[in-house]
Amino acid sequence: MKGARSLGLLALALALPLLLSQCSRKPGTYGVKGLKPDQAATLQAAYDPWENRKPAKAAPQGIPSDRLEALGDLSLESGDYETSLLHYLQILKEQPNNFKLRYKVGVIFLLTGQWEGARRELARILVSHPEMLEAHEALGLVHLEEKQYTQAVEEFRQVLAQEPNRAKTRYLLGVTHLAAGRPRDAITALEAAAVQDPKSAATCCALGQAYLDLKDFARAVTWLKKGQGLAPHHQKINQHLGMALAALKRYPEALEAFLKAGDEAQAYNNIGVYYFMEGRFEEAAKCFQRALELRPTFYQEAKTNLHRALEKLQQSRKDDGEAS
Repeated sequence: MKGARSLGLLALALALPLLLSQCSRKPGTYGVKGLKPDQAATLQAAYDPWENRKPAKAAPQGIPSDRLEALGDLSLESGDYETSLLHYLQILKEQPNNFKLRYKVGVIFLLTGQWEGARRELARILVSHPEMLEAHEALGLVHLEEKQYTQAVEEFRQVLAQEPNRAKTRYLLGVTHLAAGRPRDAITALEAAAVQDPKSAATCCALGQAYLDLKDFARAVTWLKKGQGLAPHHQKINQHLGMALAALKRYPEALEAFLKAGDEAQAYNNIGVYYFMEGRFEEAAKCFQRALELRPTFYQEAKTNLHRALEKLQQSRKDDGEAS
């Protein structure tokens, strides 16, 4: 069974559209796109102290700052982070204390995994503008990605001290507790977030995962089904729902959820694992065989699982024969 992605990456993927909307002229329009390693290196080089750098492409000259910022926003919207950053840095040469623009720069670094650059920009903002909640949230995400959970919690709590009903911050606090291995604390924060924003599929997904960690499979199913109702094709929700249902031995429903997660071969391999753990080796073998039929080049795990199931089935039949 495929391992779950890190909770930090999950939180980052879900929170960044919110962060981008906060620094956008058109809230909610930006997509989140990653960079290849060489692109990230180029971006880092572009941000190195601009007084000393020789950029690969020159930043526009003689353009009013508002127009330059608009061009940067368009580049950000299209996922061209290097160009966007060059436009913003050109303005910052003349306006080094433009903290809203520095927030955009910090978000670009957060988007591209440049944690040191993001932390530097966000910390600089917060020295003079500690009331900027978005910067606290973004800095909390940096700490979360770096597995600095205590610092992340502190940033999110500072936000909530000023705005207790900020649902997305409650969500981020809950995800941080979950990543730190504190599912009960996570549930406290996430259930409060769900009250404040009952239509958040992300919150339902995180709550389902927290209850899975506690092996409270019934409650996990409740939250994950609610999340599925909000986002029927959400891969992670369906994957967790399949796990919770299978743990309750509701195998047909579990298979249906795994199938909705998007990979039919993987779904049959997953459900086969649960049959195997229950000692139902014949059903397990059929599932593993089906996975291989669907994708003959399926990863080695399915083949290994099939051989193990067949061996256990043969041994079980042999034991039954000796007993009779």
